[in-house]
Amino acid sequence: MACGANTMSSTSDEFKCPYCNVGFDTKEDLSKHIDRTHMGAGALEKRNSR
Repeated sequence: MACGANTMSSTSDEFKCPYCNVGFDTKEDLSKHIDRTHMGAGALEKRNSR
């Protein structure tokens, strides 16, 4: 699966995806990308309650 073609930007690299190195402006955008493209569990949003 291709990585976020319409979310990539040359200026948005504050938060980089650890899987495909795509840059995002916000942690929330990165988390959504990881959710949809790589995992599906909200890895950076800490949804897991122990």
